[in-house]
Amino acid sequence: MRLLVLIFRNSALPLLLSALAGVAAGVSGAAVLTVINERLDHLGETSSRAAWVFLVLAITAVSTKVVSKLLLVWVSTRVVRNMRVELSEKILSAPLRTVEKNGRGALLAALTTDIHQIATAMIEFPEQCANAAIAMACFAYLFWLSWWLALIYVGIFALGIIDYKIVARRAQPSIVEARSLWDVLISYYNDLIDGNKELKMHRARRGEFMSRSLTPTATNMMRHSWRWNWILALANGHTQMIFFALLGIALFVAPHVSFLAPQVLSGFVLMSLYMGGPIASLVGAIPNFKLAEVSLKKITELGLALGEADHRDVSNEADAARPPFGSVELRGLVYSYEGEEGESFRLGPVDIRIDAGELVFVVGGNGSGKSSFARILTGLYPHDGGDLLLDGELIGDDNRDTYRQRFSTVLSDYHLFKSIYGMTGSEWSNGASHLIDRLGLARKVKVIDGELSTIDLSQGQRKRLALLNAFLEDREIYLFDEWAADQDPAFKRVFYHDILPALKAAGKTVVVISHDDQYFERADRIVRFEEGRIVEDRLVREQPAAKVAV
Repeated sequence: MRLLVLIFRNSALPLLLSALAGVAAGVSGAAVLTVINERLDHLGETSSRAAWVFLVLAITAVSTKVVSKLLLVWVSTRVVRNMRVELSEKILSAPLRTVEKNGRGALLAALTTDIHQIATAMIEFPEQCANAAIAMACFAYLFWLSWWLALIYVGIFALGIIDYKIVARRAQPSIVEARSLWDVLISYYNDLIDGNKELKMHRARRGEFMSRSLTPTATNMMRHSWRWNWILALANGHTQMIFFALLGIALFVAPHVSFLAPQVLSGFVLMSLYMGGPIASLVGAIPNFKLAEVSLKKITELGLALGEADHRDVSNEADAARPPFGSVELRGLVYSYEGEEGESFRLGPVDIRIDAGELVFVVGGNGSGKSSFARILTGLYPHDGGDLLLDGELIGDDNRDTYRQRFSTVLSDYHLFKSIYGMTGSEWSNGASHLIDRLGLARKVKVIDGELSTIDLSQGQRKRLALLNAFLEDREIYLFDEWAADQDPAFKRVFYHDILPALKAAGKTVVVISHDDQYFERADRIVRFEEGRIVEDRLVREQPAAKVAV
């Protein structure tokens, strides 16, 4: 079982100790029943020795079961924690395009549902180890009582297990299909939450979203879940009937076939009753283990998909002092994109050089390639052809993450963190408070213990907080993708007339993707895109010597 291999690979010694403790618990529990069975023939007689044996066995059975469970809970929680961290690190280290191709729904399902399902099965595993040990100890005692009757028991039980596996195998396709549908349903849940305003504003869209997407997917999941649950329920019921058959043999068949002492028959009855609970629990846990196996396979496949590139897209090397750069250049750069529905887009070939200290406006219509250019320029997407150079040095897989550390960005699909990670200390806190005041948010946002007091703001105000992050990073190159689109006219003027000139005066290189043609004269240079190509690259005004920040 892949789940067991996972546990064993991470914590072999605790797993072995837990298994031994589980076996001890099972053997002790079965031994308690043998004492009970023997004392039934001597009711009314006192025996201090039997009482002490009973007490020791009972304490051993309980304590070893607790130890077994605690050890496996420790192992399982540790493994689950490692899985969460490792998958998160893979998502961070994978190329952005790979993460986007896997989809938000699949990633969220893996990080939440799949890992939770594995955790549930792993925490249940200790109890099932003890149950298996109990069953084996009980069968050993039955063989000691009467080997030929025990063989009949084993034969009937084996036939029942084989029959169960045959029936349960039919549930596997539905389990797998239901898990695949869960990825799709998660994506619709995201649409439901993120697009709630749009759905409220359009009755037909709202109705079609529910009737064509969310409801049919939820219904299909229900059908597959119902199918595998009723199949396994029937198989479980069949197992229960086997125990009744075993009891019936001990009570009504065995006494007439051969002479057996009452103590032997009562032992078979007691052991059958005692085994019933543990084995029913083992059988009942099979669905959870099957779900965990499917979830583990999903996570494994996702991990391979995220790691399909032969390189890590990030580096954990500490930031080192870098000399000021002189230029970023794209030579014959090409980037191609193919969507999930077969649509394709090609950027390039692009030839452009941006010198330190320039204020460049990138303009063009929707779909012209501006945002793809921004992701290529900042190193978020690897290019398919041509060269990306920083001061003549080629940027590739081995140094792309270091190259990215030159940039501060506010992209159109930015994410705003409540904590501004990577910047700490009183100097940072004071600087953040000062900038919040400059951005006109002092009445709404405070810096408390290194966190923003709130990010529950309008879209325009949230973009100002994103700008705060960029300012605090104090990088050499700034890129803003349609930053001013959500600002009121007054703060839009502040952005173009005050913020951008201040950044340029500080020696920063600034690239602004914009539709605000009334402010184009504020740029040093205009670069226009159409259909993935640069069709215009012109100076607006002559450049003064760049003052590069030290």
